[in-house]
Amino acid sequence: MMNNSPSPLSGGPTSSSGGGSSTYGMTPEQASKNFDVLRREATKLERHLEDRVARYQQLAQRLTVDNNTSSSDNNDPLGQQSSLMIDSGGGGGFHSQQSKATTKHQSNLDEEEATLSKDIHRTMSTMTELINTKMAPAAERTGRSQHLLLVKRYREILFDCGADFNKTSAAVARRREAKELFRGATAGSGGGGGGANPEMEQLLRERNAIDNSMKSANSVLNQAASVRTELRSQGASLRGVGGTMATIAGNIPGLNGLIDKIRKKRQQDDRVVSGVVAACILFTLWYLFG
Repeated sequence: MMNNSPSPLSGGPTSSSGGGSSTYGMTPEQASKNFDVLRREATKLERHLEDRVARYQQLAQRLTVDNNTSSSDNNDPLGQQSSLMIDSGGGGGFHSQQSKATTKHQSNLDEEEATLSKDIHRTMSTMTELINTKMAPAAERTGRSQHLLLVKRYREILFDCGADFNKTSAAVARRREAKELFRGATAGSGGGGGGANPEMEQLLRERNAIDNSMKSANSVLNQAASVRTELRSQGASLRGVGGTMATIAGNIPGLNGLIDKIRKKRQQDDRVVSGVVAACILFTLWYLFG
């Protein structure tokens, strides 16, 4: 599994960067070419990391299903009774082979999970070092905004992949702990002559209480996220209304000027009409009495 994609972790563009100090004294064109080489290497690491995280999530689902199946088998009295009947009837060999096959399958899944976890950690550390010590200084020396945006994008991708991996690994660890608790409870009840182990029962009760608390906390966080989204949308709407009001307020002085011009034009027209009427009256009086 580790030999399928060794290129993102070793070889290729890493030999051409040589650290951040190698870009000193470069022309902008040379710095841009060096950044392109680092970008290609970061893209390879990104694809490798996303592939490994996706495979780790699929493996976590398989582990969850297997753990649920094994825990239900351990807690099913009918299954235990049937297994006892098979053992008493001479079917103990089949039960033993099935148990060995299940144990081997579980150990293979655990080894695969550990290998994937190490690979993801190594890829994340390599990508972090590449971004912080090589790409970021190279982007600053090129002086191009798109290069800085690319560095920011790779950091966001690394953060998202790390968050997904940490969430999945935490779920795997919780399932594994639950399986160990159920296994210990089964062993304690079987070895005590039918009596339950009080300490194990207390641990199981605490585990259930913690799970319920985690579910409640996740529910509250989801509600808070939805409220935050709604507040952001309302803020965007208010900013849009504010921009519209600012545009209207900016156009008001122009409207006032237009109204003043119309008023002055009407006053001039009124003066002209008044002058013409007065001239007509004076001419009529002069014609009649003159």
